[in-house]
Amino acid sequence: MIRADRGTEPTVLSSKKAAWDNAVAEARTKQAKKAAFAKVRHQQIRTALEEAFHGKCAYCESKIKHVSYTQIEHYRPVSKRQDLAFCWDNLLLACGRCNGAEFKGDQFPEADADGPLLDPCSDDPTDHLDFVFDPVAGLTTVAPRTLRGQVTVRTLGLNRPDLRTYRSSCIGKLAVLAMLASEHADCAALLAEAQRGDAEYSAFARALSASTEGPPGTAAD
Repeated sequence: MIRADRGTEPTVLSSKKAAWDNAVAEARTKQAKKAAFAKVRHQQIRTALEEAFHGKCAYCESKIKHVSYTQIEHYRPVSKRQDLAFCWDNLLLACGRCNGAEFKGDQFPEADADGPLLDPCSDDPTDHLDFVFDPVAGLTTVAPRTLRGQVTVRTLGLNRPDLRTYRSSCIGKLAVLAMLASEHADCAALLAEAQRGDAEYSAFARALSASTEGPPGTAAD
């Protein structure tokens, strides 16, 4: 997870929000309410979010579109805050795993449960999370620094086994580049590319250079 800029609210959302809110309020059946909420999936909104998050899940930083469909995620679920269904500041791009029933779904722990979850558009994730690569185990770990970080990692499954395995494979290769970057310009260039906001798992790539404990970006001995 990295800090992100959601960008400018799409015109369709600003122009239609009042009507869409009214449609939700007037819906009398579960099916009608579902159809009213679905208006947030408008292509203009989806495109704006895909551009803002570079096609990555706002939570786990996995690229989505080459293997699945992007999901428009309500940071605060509409089951808890119906009034935020069409609020631009409440919308993120997410993958089906982070946003699915197995993990976030309709969960939203509040302050009394050590929440709220981190919002990459208003929080700096590095204030709450460390992105650690252990070269011995060959594993990446999103390590909480705060209680909010801990709740976020657990609720979103940011260390779920399948994600961790794939992410570790990617970052393991970058760790080699980080060790060679000071002596090889091409390695430094590749590492810099991996640290860009549009790159998969850029939080870990950035941590490779930022770490001062042992070799770049590795866990302390």
